Amino acid sequence: MKFIAIKNLIEYEKIIVDVFKQLAGNNIKSENKDDIIFIYADYENNEDIKDMLLAFEASLMNNIFAYISTDTPSVRLEKEENLAIELLNVLKPGVYDLKSALITNPILNDKSDILSYILDGTGINETFVKGFVESNLNVSQAAKNMFIHRNTMIYKLDKLRTMTGFDIREFKDAFILYLLINDR
Repeated sequence: MKFIAIKNLIEYEKIIVDVFKQLAGNNIKSENKDDIIFIYADYENNEDIKDMLLAFEASLMNNIFAYISTDTPSVRLEKEENLAIELLNVLKPGVYDLKSALITNPILNDKSDILSYILDGTGINETFVKGFVESNLNVSQAAKNMFIHRNTMIYKLDKLRTMTGFDIREFKDAFILYLLINDR
């Protein structure tokens, strides 16, 4: 299940929900939390959603603050909703996903909550992330330094990517997680 959180357009909630229903079918659910519109749906392409939200911004001539979730298992949904509310309250106008919101480096109350949300259930901890980054994102070197079999290292990295969308073999993702660890 994915969701879109939209702040600053509450007066247009019915119009926005109707447009999403036309695009995604009647399989969507919407609700209002803390003056933020949450639209729950299964959609494939975040870029299409982003383009649609930017079109809303242009046609309604109003700045948009929007957050597009990752494909969130229901057990993690409430945590990401709370994170979206926190992020939308500190970010500049725009359309964000978790990575783009974090890379803008907003001032957040508790970065350890965000880090634990990302790493929860992946079998990866802060020491693993730090060790991997400090091994220059080199799988073989990190495995050697952490006394882990190389295939186990690859399995853990793949699990993190599958569960969270973060692939710390890529610089941007490694940078985000490393900042969350060291900026507390």
